[in-house]
Amino acid sequence: MSEVIQWAVASNKSRSEKANGSRLVNLYAEALPPDSKSNVVIYGTPGTALFVELPTFPILGMWKMAGVQYVVTPTNLYSITSSGTYTDIGTVSLSGYVSMATNGSDLCMVDGVKGYHYSVANGIVEFSGNGWYPANTVTYQDGYFIFNRADTGQFFISELLSTDFDPLDYATAEGAPDDTLAVISDHRELWVFGAETIEVWYNSGDADFPFERMQGAFIERGIGALASVAKQDNSVFWLGDDGVIYRANGYIPQRVSTFAIENDIGKGEISDAFSYTYTEEGHKFYVITFPAQEKTWCLDISIGLWHERSHIQWGRHHSSCYSRCYGIHFVGDFQNGMIYMLDNAALSDVGEDIRRLAVSPPLHFNRRRATMNSIELDMEMGGAAPGDNPQAMLRWSDDGGNNYSNEYWVSMGETGEYSARAKWNRLGEFRQRQLELSITGKVFVSIIESFAEVSIGRN
Repeated sequence: MSEVIQWAVASNKSRSEKANGSRLVNLYAEALPPDSKSNVVIYGTPGTALFVELPTFPILGMWKMAGVQYVVTPTNLYSITSSGTYTDIGTVSLSGYVSMATNGSDLCMVDGVKGYHYSVANGIVEFSGNGWYPANTVTYQDGYFIFNRADTGQFFISELLSTDFDPLDYATAEGAPDDTLAVISDHRELWVFGAETIEVWYNSGDADFPFERMQGAFIERGIGALASVAKQDNSVFWLGDDGVIYRANGYIPQRVSTFAIENDIGKGEISDAFSYTYTEEGHKFYVITFPAQEKTWCLDISIGLWHERSHIQWGRHHSSCYSRCYGIHFVGDFQNGMIYMLDNAALSDVGEDIRRLAVSPPLHFNRRRATMNSIELDMEMGGAAPGDNPQAMLRWSDDGGNNYSNEYWVSMGETGEYSARAKWNRLGEFRQRQLELSITGKVFVSIIESFAEVSIGRN
């Protein structure tokens, strides 16, 4: 009998792989219209192409101001043109996660210890003096730069349309006695993230201090990583102090992670996690990396499904931050001075192969013994970069992911070999089976369906 084999549409590997070992690594699902060949297609995630390499590294932050892309490393601030040339603006001293914000003419950057502001008129100036305190994050709203005050329950603001400070312009998140770890402005509301709680403030226009706490907008859920908060799809996303990833539904935290992802997150350190968001071809992505765990997860908000992203050498994805400018998706590298274009047309990571992995949900026929005579993938063939001969590898596990078969490789066709077939024969007997497909090479990936010839036996 011929069976259509369902590949994974998300990463859902549970604590019991025998129950569900589904994974998508550097692959994501897209729903298709009703008149399509299949209900869903699996595409490869974008590769990276070098845009410019800076002489100092790593890349700590990127921000667009007045239509110009700015990039900061531990020692220098740069501007980058649309043609890929850079200008060294001046020196800074920053480390770790850098938060940035702009009012259109001034660019602020903080790292929890030091802070700087830059304008074309005045150059780079380090924050100092009364009213300035070390801050982990900065945001901008209604003419004010707003900062959390590190290691306290307070936040403070700049003077109106200024980078100066009044020592009295601060407030305390008083709903609970926890430290304020991050601030972000969303829809002209100020979200103040604490270690255990979240408060929402608004601009009341009061002459003494313009921000007041919004009554009824108190969330008994903190933030587990100060750099995990990001905006996308008219909402706020963050990693909770309980290891769950949330999206704000009004002022209610809505869980968007899964048990499988939460189990994976819980295996290591989470406080160093950072995130960014971007939109590509209608897909809205929330990307969160756990450096200590060397793992990157990505939520496709448009369909509510998660997949994994990785670099063939580093485990995690190699991006450290994101910005969109000149119509380009830019990401910076976490260990060198390279600025990349995140691009669906890039079939590699700056020349290095991207390893894409898909693990199917468990295949079974109510515990009856089955023989898989062949399996063929309906996928794009012949889409390789010139001179490349990409390969697809299939192996399988019949014992819940504890042991796998040998690897079996087939060609995906060289450039222009559109009629090539990816087919494997004589795959043996099983009662339950997980199929693992790995694709390596510089090739456009589109997996539409898979067909297996299976003979069903008795119990």
